[in-house]
Amino acid sequence: MNIEFRDLRYFETIAELKHLGQASEALHRSQPALTKCIQRLEEELGAPLFERKGRGLALTAVGKEFYLRAKKIRETSDHHLNGMEDFIAGSAGRVRIGCGPITADYLLPTVCALALRHAPNISLEITIGTNYELKEGIRQEQLDMIVGVISTDDEFVNQGFIDDIVVVAASEGHPIFAQPSIRLEDLLEYHWILPTPPVESRKWLDRVFVANNLPKPITHIEANTLPSIHDLIASTELLCFLSKLTLDHPKTRGLLKEVRLKETTMVRKLGITYPHGTLTPATGRIIELLNQHHKKGRRPRLK
Repeated sequence: MNIEFRDLRYFETIAELKHLGQASEALHRSQPALTKCIQRLEEELGAPLFERKGRGLALTAVGKEFYLRAKKIRETSDHHLNGMEDFIAGSAGRVRIGCGPITADYLLPTVCALALRHAPNISLEITIGTNYELKEGIRQEQLDMIVGVISTDDEFVNQGFIDDIVVVAASEGHPIFAQPSIRLEDLLEYHWILPTPPVESRKWLDRVFVANNLPKPITHIEANTLPSIHDLIASTELLCFLSKLTLDHPKTRGLLKEVRLKETTMVRKLGITYPHGTLTPATGRIIELLNQHHKKGRRPRLK
């Protein structure tokens, strides 16, 4: 049907006031204009909507049914239009966040807490994965932002919030700790459990050995996320390359011990990554909240 939304609104007011003159005053429209509105609707429906009742108007059977439907259309429209205002303001909407395995425990709780407190109508959709996988999600427009290890390239916007140090680690009773001093080549005497080759920390570690004219570590097990398998690492004589945040986390504290070696100490930043250009207002709001939070010098606490 070719019915204008304005005519539905006028019809609803006339039906409720049951008087063309009163409706004219309420809507600030002339009576002839409202009469033409009724005629347009009746022609489109092929049935009368009103009948005369004394000095006023009464709805016909068709008019009563049409009034219920017109009101529902108006209420639904108002709801969605109001929702659009909230969306534009950044106070409502959905943000698809990719999160690295480390920040899932460390930085993600801060993001969720800020959203719940300051933007409760923004829903978060969270995907856990490696930075390599999550960046592809941004490229495919499946993610709005990443909370994790930031890069130094300019493909995306990167904002660092937290310092992170990655070190070689092993079980508390690993034989390497019995040596009086530990050299880089000593690490090659043991098998390793390491991230898969595309992961940036794995690339960095491999480059360290190559730069020192040494072979790359012998990888016995590869996994796209190491923090979740710390129990396995602690029960073997495998060496690993993990964030110190993981070593210090209450869930893993005491299970693993750092193999102190300057050459294998990697310094990086944790923060947010998002595409250049226009962001959804909700994504912009979450980024704004994170910036405000960290400008105040607050750091998330491990639980």
